[in-house]
Amino acid sequence: MEHNINKILLVEDSRTFGNLMQNRLKKKLKLEVVWTTSLKETVAILSSTLSPFSIALLDYTLPDAPNGEVVDLVADHGITSIVFTGNVNTKIREQIWSKKVADYILKNDPNSVDYVISTIQRLTRNTHDKVLVVDDSALFRKHFSDLLYIHQFNVLTAVDGENALTLLQRHPDIKLIITDYNMPKMDGYTLCQKVREQYKKEELSIIGVSASNDYQMAANFIKNGASDFLMKDAFFVEEFYCRVNQCMDNVTLFHEIREAAVKDFLTGLYNRRFFFESGTRRFSEALSKGGSVVCAMLDIDFFKKVNDTYGHDVGDIVIQQVAATIKTLTPESAIVARFGGEEFCVLAFDMDENQARECFWTLCRTIEAKAIGYNDGKDFASVTISTGVSTLPAKSLAKLIEEADQRLYLAKNGGRNQVVMWNDTIPPPQ
Repeated sequence: MEHNINKILLVEDSRTFGNLMQNRLKKKLKLEVVWTTSLKETVAILSSTLSPFSIALLDYTLPDAPNGEVVDLVADHGITSIVFTGNVNTKIREQIWSKKVADYILKNDPNSVDYVISTIQRLTRNTHDKVLVVDDSALFRKHFSDLLYIHQFNVLTAVDGENALTLLQRHPDIKLIITDYNMPKMDGYTLCQKVREQYKKEELSIIGVSASNDYQMAANFIKNGASDFLMKDAFFVEEFYCRVNQCMDNVTLFHEIREAAVKDFLTGLYNRRFFFESGTRRFSEALSKGGSVVCAMLDIDFFKKVNDTYGHDVGDIVIQQVAATIKTLTPESAIVARFGGEEFCVLAFDMDENQARECFWTLCRTIEAKAIGYNDGKDFASVTISTGVSTLPAKSLAKLIEEADQRLYLAKNGGRNQVVMWNDTIPPPQ
C-alpha cells in the first residue's frame, strides 16, 4: 500500500497558531495546506475537495467540536491525523490514541512546530519503507497492520515463518519484521535466526511479539537476533510507535551512512569504488550465465569552457543535470557512476547492439537539446557529451572500460557530441 504526501488539511481555530503552522509548513515542506477553523468548515472541505488529503493536523478542541469530534470525522475519511492539544492527562491521552491518530502534540511546547514538521517528514519517508507482519492470527495481523498503515508504511503480511522468508526473498528491501513467537511450521526464534543469516541488525530490524506471559521470551527473542520485543496484550499504542520508529531510525541511519560511502556527493550517482566493487561481481555473473554486458564512457564536451565562462557553481549544476539525465535515460538495472570531474561510466546488462545504440544516441541528443537553468532559472547554459561504448568479449571489467575509453577518444577526435560504438571504425556522421 503506497501513499503520496502532497496535500495537508490544517484544522485550527487559533489565528495565531494557525498562521504560524501554515506558513512554516509551506516554507519547510513545500506542500499545499488547506486551513479550516471549525468542524463545519472541515465537513464542507472534505465533501467538496477533488483530491484527497494525505495528512491532517487537527485541533482536538474546537468551538463546535469540543471532544475531538473532528478527529473522528477525518478518520472516517481514511486520513492520517496528528492532533494538537493544549494540555494532556491520562484520560485525554487515552481518548486521543483510541481515535487511531499518528501522534499528538502539545500546543504550548515551543518546539511543537518543529516536531510537526519532523513527524510529517518521517511519515513521508515511511511511504517508501516496507514492514512485514508475521503472525498466524488474522486478528493480530490486522491489528498491527492497521497501526502501521496509520503511519503510512507499506505493509506486507505472512501467516508463518516459511511464508515470511518467501516474502523476504521477493522483497529484499523490507526494513522491519514484526513476528509472533508461537506459529506453525516455524516459530519466531527460528525465523529470527534464518533472517540473521542474510541480514545484519543494521540492515533489517526485527520486533518479536507474543501473547505469552513468559518474560524470559524477550531475552530469548533478542538472543536469537531480534532488535526489540513487545507483549501483545500489554503494550500501549504510543509505545508501539516509539519502538517501531526507533528500529526504523537505526536501519535508516545505517543506510544513509552506507549510501554516503558509495555515492558521489555532488550527483548522487555511485562513486568509482562502488562501481568497481559491484561492477566486477555483476560482470562475472553475466559471463558465467552467458549474458551481455555493455560499458559506456561519457564525457561532457569542452567542460573547462563552461567553468571559465559561467563559473564553477554553474559547472556543478551542469554536472548534476547531466548526471540526472544519464540516470533517467539508462536502464534501471544499470550501474551508473561518476568517474571524476565531468566523466561518467555506465555498465548495462542484457542490452543488444541496437538497444545500446538507441539508448546512448538518445542520451546524446537529449543532453544537446536540454537547456540547463541557473540563477534560479533566470539564465541557461547548454552542453553536449561524447560517448564511447564497448561490449563483450572482454576478459575483465577493466578491459571493457579501457575499450570504451578508446572509443570515447575516437568520439572526441571525430568532432564530439556523438557516440562511437564497439563496431564503429570511424565516428558516424553528425
